[in-house]
Order: sequence, then C-alpha cells, then structure tokens
Amino acid sequence: MGTAGHYVVRYRNMYFVSHHGSDGYPEGLGLQVLGLIRQPNAIATYQQVFGEMLDGLKNPSHSLLVVENGDDFDEEPPSPKRPRGYGWVYEIDLDRNIFHMDDMPFFSLECLPDDDAFIQYITDDDFSKDSDRVEDHIYQDHYGHTACSLRCPTQYRYKKPAPPIVDNSDFATYQSLICTGSQVALSDMLALSDILSESEHVRVTLLEVMIGQSMFESAVGKELYAMELLNNYSQITDNQWSIACFMASITFIPQMFGDYMDISHPKLERKEFTWVRKDTVVCMATHLYDERCLQASVSRLIDEISKRKDSPVVKDAHAITFSHTSALQFLPSFHAHSPSTPGITALARLGHRVDPALFERMMDIYIHTGYRQRRMSKSFAHRADSSDDAPFSATCPGPTLPLELWREIACYLSPYSLIPLGLVSRLCREAALTVLRCPHLYNYRLVSAPQERPDYLQSAHLSLRAASFSAVRGGRPTIVDVGVKFSGIPWKSMTTPLCINLSSLYVTLSIGS
Repeated sequence: MGTAGHYVVRYRNMYFVSHHGSDGYPEGLGLQVLGLIRQPNAIATYQQVFGEMLDGLKNPSHSLLVVENGDDFDEEPPSPKRPRGYGWVYEIDLDRNIFHMDDMPFFSLECLPDDDAFIQYITDDDFSKDSDRVEDHIYQDHYGHTACSLRCPTQYRYKKPAPPIVDNSDFATYQSLICTGSQVALSDMLALSDILSESEHVRVTLLEVMIGQSMFESAVGKELYAMELLNNYSQITDNQWSIACFMASITFIPQMFGDYMDISHPKLERKEFTWVRKDTVVCMATHLYDERCLQASVSRLIDEISKRKDSPVVKDAHAITFSHTSALQFLPSFHAHSPSTPGITALARLGHRVDPALFERMMDIYIHTGYRQRRMSKSFAHRADSSDDAPFSATCPGPTLPLELWREIACYLSPYSLIPLGLVSRLCREAALTVLRCPHLYNYRLVSAPQERPDYLQSAHLSLRAASFSAVRGGRPTIVDVGVKFSGIPWKSMTTPLCINLSSLYVTLSIGS
C-alpha cells in the first residue's frame, strides 16, 4: 500500500498538512480522516486545536487529530495556499464545513456518511465491493472530474453559501432609474429573429465547444467547482477571473484560431469592467439568481456604461430608461447531457452582431505575428477608410466589379490574405468583412453545423466538448471536428487566449473525418 496521501485541514483561510507516505487510498487514509471528523463535537474540537496552533500556543493539542504513520501538522508552517502534490488528498474545511477529496468538494461536515456509504458515494455504478479496488472506480462527472456520485442523498452533500447581504446603496442606480423590462428576451432587445440563422448556429456551437473544452480541463474544473463556494464576487481569484472572462469574451474576439506563431490574441488583463467591444462590456458577478444581487450587478453595469462618452443609455425627456434579460444560465451543469444553455446562445448571438472595428482588430492580431515581419503598420488600415473605388477604374478599364463578385473572390482567400484585400478600397473591405465574420480554424472557414451532434460524438459525453462542422478552405469543402482527434485522420492543435497557472488551453481539431 505504497500510495502517498495528504491529510489537510483548512481553518481561518490557512492550510495545515500532514503527509502520509503510504496507504493513502480512500479505504485507508480516507476512512481514517472521515472517522476523526465524525466523532462527537468534532468540528468544535478541530476549531479549538487549529485555533491554538494559529494563535501560537507552545503546546497545541493537535496530536489528538493526527492519523497514525503521518507527519505532525506543525512540521511545516500553515500556508494560505492549498497544498499541491501527488497522491490522494483529504481535506477538512472548517471555514465552509466541507469534506473535500482531491481538491473537490464532497460532503457536509455536519452530516457525514458512514464508512460503507462513503465508499458508495465516491465510486461509480460499476464498482463491486467484493471484487474491485475503490481507486479504479472513482466516480467522475460528465467532464471527467472526480466528483460526488449522483446517488449521494442531499443531506450528505456539501452546501453552497447563501446569497450575500446586499446593501440598498448597491442597487441605488437600479432603483433611481426607470426599468422598462426586467425579463426581456434577447431577440426583442436586439431586434433579432427568434430562429437562429446558419451563421449564428455555427457561432453558438463553436462557443459551446470552447466552453466544454475549458470545463474538461482539470485545473479549470477545480476552479469552477470552487467558484460555487464563493460568498460574493469580491472573492473571485485571478485564475477564476481569467476563466470567467475568457468564457464570456471569447465569442467577441475575431473568430480566428490556429497556431500561436500565426495568430496571437491579446492576453486578458484583470479589470472590474472589460470592454470586449466598443458597445459591449463584461463584468463578473455571483448569485445572479438572487434579485438583490442581480439588481446590484445591473447597477454596476449602468454606472460603468454611463461614464462612456458614446454611452448607449437611453434618455427621454424626464429620466434614463433601461431594460435587461432575466438571469440566464451560462455554464452547463457538470452532469449535463447537452452543451447548450440560454446564456451561451445569448452571448454567441451578441458576438455575431456586425462589429465596425472588426477589420482593425484583425490587423491587431496579425500585426503582432506574421505581419510584423512584413513591417506592416496599423496606419495602413486607415487607407481603405479614406479611399473610394477609384483605383479600380484607374488600373482596370471598365466598370468597378460588383460587391457580390468580390465576396465570391474573398471566399477563396485565407484570413491572412483578406487583410491586403480589405486595404484596397471600401468595397473590397466590405467583401473581406463578410468572410472575416465567419469563424476560421487554421484557415478552415466554418460554414454550417448539424443541429444534433453526430453519433460518433455521443460516446463518453464527447458531445459536451466537441462538435462537427462543414468547412471550406480554398473553395474545397471538408468536415472539421473540433475538440476531438481520431486515429489515422490529420489533426491540429489550436491555441486560445486562456492561460491558467502558466499553461494555455489548446483545442484539438480533426480534418476530413
């Protein structure tokens, strides 16, 4: 039984660690730690013992809670950071009354299962107590993270915090203005059809894949579970902010993805408000299902928007008016069967709107990579704005080519080549922008996606993080599967702007499957 384990206690936002060199399995160290915290008055005892240690008493009574064959808790000083290491980790979280396993929340300290139930609620449906090892059948959610089994009754599950107390002053802006609608449909706010166009459906599907790929990443999954335990938005960590802002803003950046040597999207910098477009701002909030929290968050947005010189806040003769949707579910559940949510659809449709600055933003992406080597400057982007279509008649006898023909030509060009085309004239830029609005992955332009994921993406919950698209490159149609690779089929790995713990998120795509 040589597997290492770690017995961790969190109190007053500090972590104490006892290392165990062997028998770290759930049926070993896991049950021993569980047995200690199940004792009568255990929570109060733990608080007293580790309070003594934090208060610097010379002879704390922590030895009462040490598991045999493990280090003493005072062999290394407590740390404000959760310990990282190999092996199994069992954490007694006295600040939130939660029993964690491998950094994931499982049970409430106030109502813990017995030994047999503990094993049952951490293992999958295929586990047999008589013939299987527990460590070979640890339950996982649909994104592959260690999690509490759905069989676990509610009384044993960890509890999420209640909404924070919101002061009346926090939503004073909301109350002082005239709200013309608090549950307005996005289609009504933006004058859109209730039915998605083909290009909107592609945009929605790609955002679903990006979010699914993020949720599948181990580090991201742990942070998302941890965000459920926050008391308010002020507790959001830098990593959590990066994840949330990436998910909320990825659909607003130019939809060009590939190798980092060819395409470089700007890295996200933490701010209270992130303007992802000139007319779109993102801010982080929690507990939006609570009416007071929702109104306070809307107030923050209105205050920020009102500061802009080109503020879209509508003023009538007597007051400022505003409207908003209800709180929309954004992320799928970790036990979801579909990647679709109202929030993902709403953001993707917002991102699909015409962006007047798209061409300049494309210039920014390529200037920082390949175009820098060609000594191109952003000043070239203004050339098309100040020109008309005279150069065509000056160089080519006869009438100017119609926009429809230029669009057809643009469809055969890569995004890299569309920039020089867009610098020729306003007409050429309009043709280039028509194509640039479409997502491009390694120069494959995504043109459509099936309403339902194909059968080969249904196994192992792949459909939550992968999708199939009809695509075109250089006029040649093909199939691009994003988020998955298959044996014997060419594949590539594209980079994204998300970086957590110095590690970037890469998304795989298979071509011609």
